[in-house]
Amino acid sequence: MATSTAIASLETLVTIHRSDDPDEIYKQLVSNFKRVPHFGWIGVYIQEGANMMLKAASNELAPVSLAHQSIMQIPIRGEKRVLGKIMVITNPSQPVDESDYAALAKTGEELGKKLSTLNLLI
Repeated sequence: MATSTAIASLETLVTIHRSDDPDEIYKQLVSNFKRVPHFGWIGVYIQEGANMMLKAASNELAPVSLAHQSIMQIPIRGEKRVLGKIMVITNPSQPVDESDYAALAKTGEELGKKLSTLNLLI
């Protein structure tokens, strides 16, 4: 795992455990992970009814051409269902490894627990 991914993950976990404001958590998650050099775009989607709604993103639009880029979709799981996802589009010249995925997966897991604790989206 890149040091920047580890730092972003730890900073985000602190925010998840300290804040009770989901919007603040989503924005901080994006802010922290957008500093990772090999992450080209990051967004947080939350299930609202039948649709996944983009709640925070590193910029307005995802990159235009996705053909040569890797996309990771990390589930945000509540107690009974998937509440949303963290989506990361990586830069093609800098591949991710298992530890990058593990850091994002832990972030998604903790965010799901937090949303469940707040009795949101369960």
